[in-house]
Order: sequence, then C-alpha cells, then structure tokens
Amino acid sequence: MRLFLLAALLVSAAPAVSAGEESAPATSAGTAKDAGPNAHLAAAVRLYQKLDLDAAIAELQLAEDGAKDSEDDRVQVLIYRGLIYSETGKLSAASDQFKRALAIRPWAEVPDGTSPRIAKNFSDARKALWGMASVKPPQKRMAAPVPAAPKTVPASDVPAAAPAAQPSAVPADTSGSVDLPTVDKK
Repeated sequence: MRLFLLAALLVSAAPAVSAGEESAPATSAGTAKDAGPNAHLAAAVRLYQKLDLDAAIAELQLAEDGAKDSEDDRVQVLIYRGLIYSETGKLSAASDQFKRALAIRPWAEVPDGTSPRIAKNFSDARKALWGMASVKPPQKRMAAPVPAAPKTVPASDVPAAAPAAQPSAVPADTSGSVDLPTVDKK
C-alpha cells in the first residue's frame, strides 16, 4: 500500500516539476531577447573585468549584432574589443578596433581604470587617425529663438503712404577746378 501511494505521489508530482522546468527556460530566454543589446554589452564588460576574455569576445559579438541602430553601443563594443585585443597582445587588431570607434566618435575615451599601456595604444590610434592626442566633444548649441510672426494689421488701420520724394539732382564731383563764365563790366 505504501508503495502504491509513493508511486501515485511521484506520478502526480512529475508533471508539476516538468512544467516548472519548462517555464523557467522560456522565461530566461524571453528576458534575454527583451533585454536587448545593452544586456550583452553589460555582460561583456563584466566578463572583461573578470578577465574571461574569450567569453567577453563572444558577448561583444552578440552586442554588436544587436547594436546596429545605437551608435553609443557600437562605439563601446569596438573599444572593449580593442581592450581585449590589447590584453592578448594583438596590438594591430586592437589599434584597428580603436580607430573604428574613433572614426564614429572622435572624442571617445577608454574606461576609467584602463592600464596606462593600453590607454597609450588608444591615444596612439587617435593620433594616427586624427593627428592629435585628444579631441573635445562638440559643444551643444542653443537653439536660436524663433522670431515672432509679424503682427497683421487690418488695411483700414494702415495710414496712406506719402508719395515718394524724387531725389534731387546732385552735382557731379566738384573737387577739381571749374571753369565759370566770366562777366565783362564795360
């Protein structure tokens, strides 16, 4: 009897457990899709900070695939990929990634805490691309005030215009000598 009850309990509990297992992956998969490319970028940054560079590169690829519409995300992906390549000794590839990021956003910077050696590589890439070590971001312009629309006045309120005066005759250049007629007195 006990075996029968135990078997019945296991059979009834098995669908509930399997339903819970099926719903959990669906939830996490839905979350990964809804989170967007920033989630992959954030994961790549965390992996880079933990020095799991291979996993960080894989996450950066996913972040790049999803960041087609976001210039900020593309720049960050390129910078972090350059940082990883620098860490692994692939200096030429790192320089290429840095230059691609700087071509999009010339005033981009490496994250705080980056080693001075890698920061110098980044600065060298900027010099090679733009000819200078640092570039200031563009100033935000204040929008010009929109002029007010001219006030319309009914035609009955407008005074009649006076006729335009004719310009008077202006003598030509009188700075030189002028021959005046002479009058004889006899």
